[in-house]
Amino acid sequence: MGFVRPEYLLAGLLVLPAVFAFWYAGYRARKSARRAYGDSSLVDRYSRPLSSLAEYGLLGGLLAAASLLVMAAAGPVMQNNPERIPNGTVQVVVVLDVSKSMLAEDYRESMPSDWSGHKPGQNGVNGARGSRMDMARYQIERMMKDLAGNQLGIVTYTGEGFCQADLTTDFSALRFVVREWVQVGNAPGGGSDYARGLKEALETFRRDPDPKKTRIIALMSDGGFTGVPEELAEVIKEINAEGVKVVIVGIGTPGSHSIPIYQNGQLKGYMQKDGNPVTTSFEEVNLRSLQGQTNGVYHHVDLDAGSQVVNIDWASTIGGFRTELRESHVYTYFVAAALVLLAVLSLAGAYARRKDRV
Repeated sequence: MGFVRPEYLLAGLLVLPAVFAFWYAGYRARKSARRAYGDSSLVDRYSRPLSSLAEYGLLGGLLAAASLLVMAAAGPVMQNNPERIPNGTVQVVVVLDVSKSMLAEDYRESMPSDWSGHKPGQNGVNGARGSRMDMARYQIERMMKDLAGNQLGIVTYTGEGFCQADLTTDFSALRFVVREWVQVGNAPGGGSDYARGLKEALETFRRDPDPKKTRIIALMSDGGFTGVPEELAEVIKEINAEGVKVVIVGIGTPGSHSIPIYQNGQLKGYMQKDGNPVTTSFEEVNLRSLQGQTNGVYHHVDLDAGSQVVNIDWASTIGGFRTELRESHVYTYFVAAALVLLAVLSLAGAYARRKDRV
C-alpha cells in the first residue's frame, strides 16, 4: 500500500498531540465539575465515578480515529497487478518446442476442463489427451485472453525455427493456427534446438519493428536442448543487446515419461528405439540456466497437491515488464473505520449517562 500525498502523514505529528490535549482538557474539566458540585464521596455514591480505564479507552479511541482520518487524507492506494495488458503496448512471440518429447502425456489426468485440445473421452478411453503439447496450446490460448489489443506471433522449432504466425492482433485467426497447425513435428529438422527458435523469434520482431512497444519472447519447452552451445550464447547476446524480455515456461513434470503412439485415435504402443522404450524427462536445469543468462522470468506448469494444474497469471507476468501499475484508492475504508469508531465512543458515552440517571 502507498499514499498519494505522503506528506499529509506528517500532520499526525500535530493532530495527535492536539487530540490528546483535547481529551486531557475534557478530563480535567469533568474532575473539576464533580468537585464543584459537592462532596466527592456523595457524588460518587449517587453517580458513576470517573473510571481511569474508561477515560484511557476514550483517549485510545480518539487517537485511533484521528490517525485513520489523517491516513485517509494522505490518499491511501493499493497497487494491483493489471487485469489485462494495456492495448498496443507489447509484442509477444511464443517460441514453442514441437519435438517428439512434447507428445509425452504428463498432464493426462490433470488437464483443465476448458483446454482447447481433445475433450476427455472424445477419442475413446485410450484417446490422446494431456500431452505437453496440449498444455502448451492451452497456455497460449490463456495468454491470448490477456493480450487482446496487442500483437502475438508464434514460432515453432525442432532442429530449426519456423514462423507459424507473424505478429498479429487477429486472435481469431491465430487461435485457428494454434489448434490446427501447431503440432508436433511442424518445424524443419530433428532434435530440439531452442537457440534456432529464439533466433527466429528475433527475426519475427525485426519484420515488424515498433520501438514504443515492449518485446517479449515466451519460450515454452520441456528443457531438451540438442543445439550448439556457441550458437545459443550468440542468440542470447542478441536478445540482451536488443532489450527483448524473456519469459520461460517449463512444460513437463518430473520423472521419466514414455511417448505414446496413436493410430486413428487409439493407443497402439509407445515409441521405441532399437527395441527399447524411449522415455523423456523434464530438464529444468537447461531452462533455469537460460533464465539466468537472459535475466528472464521462469514459470513451471506444475501440479498442486490435488494434481490440479497451477495456472500462470499471464496478465501479471507480461504486464509486469511495464512500469504502469493500476492503483485502487481505498481512503473510504479509513474514513468509514474512523466514523464507526467515533459512533461507538458516542454510544458508549450516551449509555453511561443513561445509567447515571437511573
